[in-house]
Amino acid sequence: MTAGSLQQRRAGIGRQLAFLGWFICTSLLLCVGCVSAFADDIVVIGNLQLDVSSFNDQTIGDLYLGRIVQLATGQRVEVVDLPRTHPARDAFYAQVLGRDPAQMRAFWAKHIFTGKGYPPPELSDEASVVHWVAQAPGRIGYVHASALVDGVQVLLRRELK
Repeated sequence: MTAGSLQQRRAGIGRQLAFLGWFICTSLLLCVGCVSAFADDIVVIGNLQLDVSSFNDQTIGDLYLGRIVQLATGQRVEVVDLPRTHPARDAFYAQVLGRDPAQMRAFWAKHIFTGKGYPPPELSDEASVVHWVAQAPGRIGYVHASALVDGVQVLLRRELK
């Protein structure tokens, strides 16, 4: 092997290592971006004792609109809301119920006036919602996926749009 071919071989290996480094860095950045996007999803969470198979968009919508208070299994369910100013609230109602804030205010104003029901109670932040849900069977709330901790289960996940 001549000195020239050895030099060419080293240069080729250097280019391969540079490409490999670029590829690994790019892959890591893409993975971090995917995890970050996934963490911003809206998730409906429930106490660990709830049967996750009992839930779909319709059931969750009916619970949050006060149309039902128990599941087909007979288990009583309590729901909780975030404050009107919380960004997860608008996202939840848009993504899960297909309603905007004005529609929700009108819905509850009518129900309160006619005596048909009251909106769910509000908790101040996502950490409070997660804690409240974890404390007793039959409790449901919603948060950004990034607020999830052990002690609750995901009943439904919706991507923020």
